[in-house]
Amino acid sequence: MNSMASCNLCGSLKLLHLIDFGRQPVAKHYLLKQTDNHPTWPVNLFFCETCGLSQLVDSCPPEVLYDNYVTLSSWKFQPHVQMEIDRLKTLPDLGLGAKVIEIGSNDGMFLQQLQQNGFKNTLGIEPAQDAFELSIAKGINTVKGFLNTDLAKTLTAESGQFDLFISRQNLEHMSDLQGVAESIKILVKPGGFILIEVPNFACNLRCNDYGLWEEHVNYFTLDTLRYLMAQADVEMIHEEIILFSGEGIFVIGRKTGSVISSLNYVSGLRNQNLEYSGNWPGFRQRIEEFLSGQKKNKKKIALYGAGSRAFCLLNFANIASYVDIIVDDQAEKQNKFMPGGRLPIISSDALLSQGINICLLAVNTENEEKVIGKHGRWAQNGGKFWSVLPPSTRLLPIWEKHDK
Repeated sequence: MNSMASCNLCGSLKLLHLIDFGRQPVAKHYLLKQTDNHPTWPVNLFFCETCGLSQLVDSCPPEVLYDNYVTLSSWKFQPHVQMEIDRLKTLPDLGLGAKVIEIGSNDGMFLQQLQQNGFKNTLGIEPAQDAFELSIAKGINTVKGFLNTDLAKTLTAESGQFDLFISRQNLEHMSDLQGVAESIKILVKPGGFILIEVPNFACNLRCNDYGLWEEHVNYFTLDTLRYLMAQADVEMIHEEIILFSGEGIFVIGRKTGSVISSLNYVSGLRNQNLEYSGNWPGFRQRIEEFLSGQKKNKKKIALYGAGSRAFCLLNFANIASYVDIIVDDQAEKQNKFMPGGRLPIISSDALLSQGINICLLAVNTENEEKVIGKHGRWAQNGGKFWSVLPPSTRLLPIWEKHDK
């Protein structure tokens, strides 16, 4: 572990170690064979005592994570997208002719929907080869690369500054947040807008949610996101919490010049992070005891959803051995194996055909009703659904015990 690591957001060396989750494989690098080997990387969570950002240190390098992305935006149910676009359409001085840039644009899903809503002057920035190629195939103007100040200067030299900068579910992946702030200063014209969406780490802290993801090197709260925006001379003008992959933060800001940022929140956030890290050993023991007890009672257990948050939780808590199979309805994930636990990933029809007794829901909360409705016959035969991903209301009872 690098003892001289600096904060991704403010550059401070005052990093407080919270949790060592051990060396782990990349969650989305599914195994083609159960015996395949996979590299592992350290997963260490720290807290910056200067700006309050929780973050991973010495994690898997981006060139390993993003050569091909594997999981594409268009695969995910995102019911809040139109709401975000409708909010953009209410902004003053932002007409349909606005110049729009989205970083980490993936396969172009959001830009395509913007175009369908009348925004035609769009540009995407995407580093992953597979997502980039799919975006180009859709006719989305896309540049392959990682955002940095050199690329920002090149783009503005070629076509001027932008009216709207978009970052949806990718700032949590970027270790150089200072570079992001400088790039926004370069790319966005005075008075221009930015739209940011990131996971809400306050939900993890509140719900004892340890389903982190090694790709997410930054864990934002509303306060730390506001601090980042201030470093980019952007004032937050709209904020809300949304339900997506747990909880998300959706904000809109406007570039106004120098913005004063307060750090008064850091002390309280430090206490929350220390409580979160202190609760980890007990949480890990309780979930292991619960699943162990079910196996002693001859229960067959499946995990529904071959996603990264679930895989990380299984690997961090070392509980994959209590699960018989992973089921997932995404054809691209089937007939492969979980990295770490090496469990087979098969169709959810296996809940019935393999006599599963307990199904651990590892889908996003907004998708639970759809999944449960699909498997009514299995539930009528005595099958029991429990969730392992907050903020679901169907969480394993160990969460209730953990809160006491």
